[in-house]
Amino acid sequence: MIRFTSISSHSRFHLLTQVLTMLTMLLLAPRLSAFEALITNERSGDVVHINERGNTSAVIPICNRPRGMTRTGDDDLVLIACSDDNKVIQYNRQTKSIDSAISSVDGAMNLTVHRQTNRLLTTNEGQSRATVFDLASGRLIAELPTGLEPDGIVITDDGNHIFVASENAGLVHIFDGQTYQPREPIRTNLRPRRLALLNNELWVSSEMGSRVEIFDVKTHQKIDEIVFAPRGFRPEQMTPVDIIFNELKNEAYIALGGANHVAVVDISTREIIQYILVGKRAWGLGLSPDGKTLIVLNGLSDDFTMIDLISRRPTFTKRAGLVPHAIEVFE
Repeated sequence: MIRFTSISSHSRFHLLTQVLTMLTMLLLAPRLSAFEALITNERSGDVVHINERGNTSAVIPICNRPRGMTRTGDDDLVLIACSDDNKVIQYNRQTKSIDSAISSVDGAMNLTVHRQTNRLLTTNEGQSRATVFDLASGRLIAELPTGLEPDGIVITDDGNHIFVASENAGLVHIFDGQTYQPREPIRTNLRPRRLALLNNELWVSSEMGSRVEIFDVKTHQKIDEIVFAPRGFRPEQMTPVDIIFNELKNEAYIALGGANHVAVVDISTREIIQYILVGKRAWGLGLSPDGKTLIVLNGLSDDFTMIDLISRRPTFTKRAGLVPHAIEVFE
């Protein structure tokens, strides 16, 4: 015989309390703003599409050793450096296809677009130069001589100055944004890698110098430097690479490479607020449009880590492709 047991008033009250507590937690939980991010993977030769929850929606094979990536001005299109194919492709994130390509770009490494002239600038890692192409026609416009292994490249908002980091030369080369004539270069610490511009400041990551150096954009004089030293790591493990700014929070984030951390820095005071543990060889950085989520590419663990910037804690780590390199984030 089956017996039915009635629920006491006390049990019903306890159950109702649990349900209300769960509902309250769900309502108070931070809501993720929707975005899509594209990640290039050097070794697997593809682009991965992910959303704000880290879920992969597509994996698209594109070329051999895709590395640097930048926007074109059209939110549907990005330019990707295909280093081993010696070309730059224009990739459509909506159709998930290659729209066009610029060939004969030897050892294409990092990219940026000169908005005023609609020209593509790319560093050529093994050629000791940067090159300038007309985006519409793919025609070569100019070659800019640099030191060995040029990497990061940025252009001032007014388009008047181009900065190129040369790893092995310990220099940031400066070129006129219109004539491409070289200016006196900036001498940096060991192995400058990536560059980032904020107002009148140029931030330069020194991979073998365990620091970021800050220079005045106009005078090219050194203003300050930030030296990294997470507890338990040797100085030679501090290999900072990518830099990204979050002006909504007055914070800069620096990927510390072999130290497997990201540094959170107060932009105004230059103080290191916190080190956040991520995956192996933190390399590339992306920021959500609302400034609340940082995406970190971990090159040696083949994954990415998403960090909640309100709590400054990692929320999860998920697989990317083989050796993730660059990321662009879209609303």
